[in-house]
Amino acid sequence: MDTLTIIASKRNWIDSRSVETLEKITRFKGVKKVVGLPDLSVGVAPNGMAVLTEGRIYPHLIGGDIGCGMTLFEVPLKAKKIKVERFAKYLSKVESLDDVEVELPHLGYHLGSIGKGNHFAELHLVNEVHDQSIFEELGLGEHSLYALVHSGSRAYGQIVFDKVAGKYDPSEGLSVEDAQVYLEAHDKAIAYAKQSRVEIAMRLLKAIKIESDVSMVSDTAHNSILKTKEGWLHRKGATPTDKGAVIIAGSRGTLSYLVMPTTQTEKSNYSLAHGAGRKWERSSAQAKLCNRYTKADLERTSIGSRVLCRDSKLLYEEAPQAYKNIDVVINDLVEAGLATIIASFRPILTYKES
Repeated sequence: MDTLTIIASKRNWIDSRSVETLEKITRFKGVKKVVGLPDLSVGVAPNGMAVLTEGRIYPHLIGGDIGCGMTLFEVPLKAKKIKVERFAKYLSKVESLDDVEVELPHLGYHLGSIGKGNHFAELHLVNEVHDQSIFEELGLGEHSLYALVHSGSRAYGQIVFDKVAGKYDPSEGLSVEDAQVYLEAHDKAIAYAKQSRVEIAMRLLKAIKIESDVSMVSDTAHNSILKTKEGWLHRKGATPTDKGAVIIAGSRGTLSYLVMPTTQTEKSNYSLAHGAGRKWERSSAQAKLCNRYTKADLERTSIGSRVLCRDSKLLYEEAPQAYKNIDVVINDLVEAGLATIIASFRPILTYKES
């Protein structure tokens, strides 16, 4: 069995540096299998990868944002109450979602804050139902409002990582025994990140003055280390396949997809893509786009959605143009026999903290 597998079609764009990094990881002590997913993109540890090891733990492969993931919520709401411009007006008046008081317990200073980078809180409508039977089994409504939150453990997870970073050979990792303290703190960071996404959603809905019952459709952490029967599975920007239906996010101005993993995901280390994956690094995105688009241009997407972000630099760094084609990523997963599409969702409003 080959140690490295790249799941991507010829239509996909996979940068050579990411592949080279994955090849180096295959030579780390105890590594059994490395998978690059269709959203593979460059990084110190590439996003869109799943690494299986035996007896060794590599905290730097998932980094400091432990538990970073996505949660999709359904908000049953009559169509006449879904007013994008009104929602945008309400949100534009808050400095950040931290300013919205909620009656939920705080675990730390950053709980309920989105953070920068590619993190966001987003409102969606159903674009198209591809599998009506599964959609109905999940109890979803075609005319509901949906809230999608992408965020992680923020400073909490970074502190956990900093305590162990630099204290081991990066190509040899830590023995499971030596990593016990880290793993216990890691699990707490996973729980923290999940609670934070719930809090963000509640703050978002309160900010736009929506009072409605909310149900969680999907919640996955895509930065994590998990003990499995095959070994220790490290995911960096990779969605687990044992959580039922999962959301795979587009790039702000594109569709997102709710998919059902198949039973054939052993070949992908039981992982799916988590999003579109970056095409350009943040350091070059603004230079490529600033002469072609104004800030106002990027506050309205090609599919008509609104983007609220006071940080002009972040607006350029996270422009849809800086990402790969989400449809190619999804099709790669489907063609590889890893997932089936349940429904696509169309963003109507994206909120990014400045």
